Amino acid sequence: MRVAFSTDVHYDVNHLDARTYFSQQKEYLVQHDIGVYVIGGDIFNNFQETVRYVHDFQAYLGDEVRLYFIAGNHDMVKNVTYSELETLQDPAYLHHRVVSLPGTDYTLVGNNGWYDYSLAPAELDKTAKDFNRWKKAFWIDSAIDSPLSDADRMARVLDQVRMDLHTVAAQGKKALFVTHFVPRRDFLIYAADRPYWNMATALMGSSHLGDLLAASPVVDTVVFGHLHHRDAPLMIGDQLYLHTPLGYGLKRAWEWQTSDFMTEWRHTLMIRDLSEKSAS
Repeated sequence: MRVAFSTDVHYDVNHLDARTYFSQQKEYLVQHDIGVYVIGGDIFNNFQETVRYVHDFQAYLGDEVRLYFIAGNHDMVKNVTYSELETLQDPAYLHHRVVSLPGTDYTLVGNNGWYDYSLAPAELDKTAKDFNRWKKAFWIDSAIDSPLSDADRMARVLDQVRMDLHTVAAQGKKALFVTHFVPRRDFLIYAADRPYWNMATALMGSSHLGDLLAASPVVDTVVFGHLHHRDAPLMIGDQLYLHTPLGYGLKRAWEWQTSDFMTEWRHTLMIRDLSEKSAS
């Protein structure tokens, strides 16, 4: 089985009509024998639009490709509450779920993720109140419904991931783990001359998630997005980290290598080839 991942496609921010690409995307996925396609968040700046898109694309893909998604922070900013993000029952929604991949010893484990300021550089010497105040003043996440503190919300994420990895272990399988936010500081770029960005690093993810994943023998692959730079595949211990978000193709924020969406989509697909299930 082949499983493909994308993150940070940002159809609306990139002023793209997502449905005009259905035919080309399906053709590529089918021609390359990809049976499962997972989008790791930031599809639209509107959760209801994201869900509609996923349903429409799955209907177009038919039985040939199974589609899953999680929510990124952009998906969360409009038309969804925290409670709805935590309780939505939708066959495509991968948050806090373990999905077995047929014919393999692998599962998909998804979690939207969050942050707890642990990725901020220590030399900033800021408190949780400082980061929260900055977020409310300057960051898109200020529009996201969140009845919990960031630390408490991230603690819940860790509890969910711990529970889901325990389920995978009980099944004797391996996990392809997908989240939106950043699990390790290895992927962050810190710059003393960029104070705005250094504050933003607090909102990128959580090193505690990275620690949890590193300690789990069932985690085979970790896929994430959120940062809009692209990294080569990285082995950390026995775990493969994949991070090639599609990002923005805008004059004010040009992160693409070409001017063509499909070229960028193909180049940023993260594909895992999974061996068949071992004989019992």
